[in-house]
Amino acid sequence: MKKTSSLSVIVPALNEEANIREAVSGMIRSLSAGGIDWEIVLINDGSSDGTAKIIDELSSGFSQVKSLHHESPMGLGYSIREGVQAATKDAVTWLPADGENDPEEIFKYVSLLDQVDIVVPFVINKEVRSQGRQFLSGMFLFIINLTFWTSFKYTNGNIIYKRKIFDVVSQRSTGFFFQTECLIKAVKAGFTFTEVPIRIRQRLKGSSKAISLKSFRAVVSEYFRLLSDINLK
Repeated sequence: MKKTSSLSVIVPALNEEANIREAVSGMIRSLSAGGIDWEIVLINDGSSDGTAKIIDELSSGFSQVKSLHHESPMGLGYSIREGVQAATKDAVTWLPADGENDPEEIFKYVSLLDQVDIVVPFVINKEVRSQGRQFLSGMFLFIINLTFWTSFKYTNGNIIYKRKIFDVVSQRSTGFFFQTECLIKAVKAGFTFTEVPIRIRQRLKGSSKAISLKSFRAVVSEYFRLLSDINLK
């Protein structure tokens, strides 16, 4: 069996000038310390602040860091899909540029891809998020598991995939629903997975873009599209 020993980390960013430099620096330290053959794909999703400049500085300072730019916001899912296409390593994952996720919590599980195709993290310190966000997340997970006959503990985390999965699984979501879409499609296609516990942190600065009326509408629309995609197979 070929060992999965390299990792592409996709980092989409929209107006994260206050966070991205520190977040990416932490990723680089963790990847280097872990002895992983790595690359980072930074994606400026049409930011109107100084994010683009910082991304270019980071990519010029490290040979393993790539940069991509959108003239206007295209969405988180679109950015991830583009990042996967640009990735060259055996495995891919994504981390936000807000510093909420401790990279060591994710990267320590890369070796599990020697046994399975997907590593699915679930948060064990949910109290760092607001009660409102915990409630919405719980309701979302309940609906997903009930709809697709799954029993996931969490579907919106920083999942690690063998890159070959995306030769089979096509992702259509352009928003936050991409995480759930990719995972459900991959599992229904027969790829194996394991779930692992992680801890998250408070984002460094600013507020999350995941909880908004626009995001909610997009999630509902993409949920019904995924339901149609799965039922047509």
